[in-house]
Amino acid sequence: MAAEALRKLCGNLVSNVSIVLTRPPPPIWDPTMVTIRRWTERFKQVWRTQGLATAYNKLRMENQLRAGGQLVGTDANGNRYFEDLNAPYGRTRWVEYPTVKGTWALEDKFDASMIHPDWHGWIHYMHDIPGDKVALQHSKPFKQHHRVNQTMLRPYYTTPAGFTSKHFEEGQPAAYHTPPGAMDNKKPRGRLGPKYSSWDPSGQTAKNELRNYADNTKILGLPQ
Repeated sequence: MAAEALRKLCGNLVSNVSIVLTRPPPPIWDPTMVTIRRWTERFKQVWRTQGLATAYNKLRMENQLRAGGQLVGTDANGNRYFEDLNAPYGRTRWVEYPTVKGTWALEDKFDASMIHPDWHGWIHYMHDIPGDKVALQHSKPFKQHHRVNQTMLRPYYTTPAGFTSKHFEEGQPAAYHTPPGAMDNKKPRGRLGPKYSSWDPSGQTAKNELRNYADNTKILGLPQ
């Protein structure tokens, strides 16, 4: 009986040791690591449905193609919003911008300000109401059309795909703000008024001189 028990104990020991040596450790999620299997599956999916050029540009725009997730909605700018409740906390929601055509300067064709205000709170986890429901509940008759960041309103951002002229003549006219004195604004800066001085109840303190930068002679030195 003792020999049988010893034989059984040795067999269990050998079996446990072999399991420990051959079985890989349990997977632990690391936020700094991204597996290649999921995004290659998504790349192949976009390739099959929309073509290789679209899949290539989509990878360049997003850097990481996320597979899975449920389509929650689409805004007026064509952005698609997804949610995956099985993803790690803080990474369950994301947006996919419309894929840009062409192969030149993709970063000049899309911007984070393209996210519609109706979806801003949802994508940043401020609340759980999708943008289409936000629009139904809080839309006002005086609501203005959403515009992207004015920095994007430059000719080289609005040039259609396939045009690579030197000065981007095919793009829309520049509509971003250029203050007087800027490189593309020839209007002089002019008088900016006197430098601030604290209030004097007696009124005896002399006022500071006017700062005139129209001739660009006092850009680096302010009057004291």
